[in-house]
Amino acid sequence: MWNNWQYRVLALLLALVCWYMVSGQEKVETWLEVPLEFVNLPQQMEITSGLVSKIQLRIRGTSNQVRSLNASRLAYKLDLGKIQPGSNVIPLVPESMAVTSAVEVVEISPTRLDLIADVMVSRSVPVSLDWIGMPGEDMQMRNATVIPNQITITGFASTLEAVDKILTVRVQVPADGERVAAGRAKLLLPKDVRTNVSSVGYELHFGLITQELWVKMNVEPVEHPGFSYTFEPKFVRARLEMPVRLLKDKDWRDNLHMTLDPGENPLPGQSVVRPLPKFPEDVRVLELRPEEFQIFVQRGEIVMP
Repeated sequence: MWNNWQYRVLALLLALVCWYMVSGQEKVETWLEVPLEFVNLPQQMEITSGLVSKIQLRIRGTSNQVRSLNASRLAYKLDLGKIQPGSNVIPLVPESMAVTSAVEVVEISPTRLDLIADVMVSRSVPVSLDWIGMPGEDMQMRNATVIPNQITITGFASTLEAVDKILTVRVQVPADGERVAAGRAKLLLPKDVRTNVSSVGYELHFGLITQELWVKMNVEPVEHPGFSYTFEPKFVRARLEMPVRLLKDKDWRDNLHMTLDPGENPLPGQSVVRPLPKFPEDVRVLELRPEEFQIFVQRGEIVMP
């Protein structure tokens, strides 16, 4: 019995080899995790939603072939050459995943991707200054200047559709009585909107609140030595733009004077002279009736009306 032990060992080895070969050909299924790679994405297009970095593959093959796979070198390449802005449903099919000729991809999870795509665009929009406050009572804003008053913003097309202007941070106008407030204000950009401008300069110009009214005033002649003059009529009607704060004074009329001055050396006889207003600051003459006065100059004895 022990004389042929060599044959017995050889038979055992042959049996083990056969078992290994048979077991290695046994069909098995397993799941692999592989990365997802995007190719051919159009320029200026970006995926804003639905991205995944990895997918699951259920593969089938012999145990030897499955064990020999190098999963780190596998990837599912997704062609995005035909993607459009908006929602895109893209199926993930086993036929698009090549592993080896001996290993079959049976299933992919997820079976599809719902990708939201958008286009990156740029356009010009106005800048709007946000401000509050007044430098004083009975004042109002006359005009505002923003530099630059237009900026170029960049973002997704769907986002920029709702952007018609860019606001600044709120500016508080100091109550210092000044008629010009100037400085710089930072921009408030919506989410996912970019620009190369971080702040803008501004100037706010203020003026007094005014009221228009007609006022009848006596004309006050200016006296000069060496000649006299007469004129008609003796009064003038003026349409004035007056600050409201001046009208709050009950004696505001006492501050309005309309003078008539022919000059230091007028020619004798008849001539035309325009009346000269002497009004407080910020009172404007909008209209005069009459605009000119006929005067008659006499040399010698001074005769004043």
